[in-house]
Amino acid sequence: MSMSASFRIRGWLLLLLCLLFPVSALADKPVYKLAIVPQYTPLFIFRNWRPLVEQIEKDTGIRLEINTYKTFNQFIKALQNGEPDFSYLSPYHLVLARKKQDYIPLLRDGDKRLVGIVVVPNESKLQEINELNGKTIAFPSPNAFAASLYMRAWLREKIGIDFTPNYVGTHGNVYRNVVHGFVSAGAGVNSTLASQPKPLQESLRVLYEIPGVASHPLAAHSRVPTKIREALVKGIYSLSQSERGRKLLSAIQIAKPVAADYAADYAFLEKLNLEKYRGIDK
Repeated sequence: MSMSASFRIRGWLLLLLCLLFPVSALADKPVYKLAIVPQYTPLFIFRNWRPLVEQIEKDTGIRLEINTYKTFNQFIKALQNGEPDFSYLSPYHLVLARKKQDYIPLLRDGDKRLVGIVVVPNESKLQEINELNGKTIAFPSPNAFAASLYMRAWLREKIGIDFTPNYVGTHGNVYRNVVHGFVSAGAGVNSTLASQPKPLQESLRVLYEIPGVASHPLAAHSRVPTKIREALVKGIYSLSQSERGRKLLSAIQIAKPVAADYAADYAFLEKLNLEKYRGIDK
């Protein structure tokens, strides 16, 4: 092949690449890490969050990379190291993340509050929370907020019962352990119970609820440019205006997005001394 023919072929290949991949698309756009609290398995998280992330990128141009974690301890360490740019996290994890890395809550679900619950099998003879004194209760993790930290503090210090905690990894595992009779009761939250398969939900009975708090916020590290934070919030609000968008938001438990305010919604948690109930995830 002659040199001139070779140059012509290279020229055509370059033109083809430019047509297929415009310069604007080839330009490197920042990819922001989005950390999701491990209430569920990574597969469940990806299934619920991926459609939303793809729609946000399409609508706003903001590229988000979903990060999942096997344990709450890994998640907390990532937050305290400031690794995620954005995070969907529990109220208590926000307190920790704000203290260590200045994470800023952006929005939360305004429709539902986060309510910790204790469930038992439908056929259980237990009728009062005091009857769990001396029993084994399943918890998702030492460091899950409403289902464990807040719950254990409340049961021990407000109700005054003693119990043996059994940490089983996820909320789904809690409910399955209860149904199969491996524990006397299990602790979760209203939203995760509602997300379980109907047969599992119908096999359980809520024995007790603790006072609710503002729901999990979507937060941003303070290093994320203000214009990016505002564009993401605007994009999420826009989704709430369409039926399809509301379905995407319901899947991530922010069905009705409202502005989150640290002082009004979460600052009171700093006074609960939940730190002493933290443990090490297996």
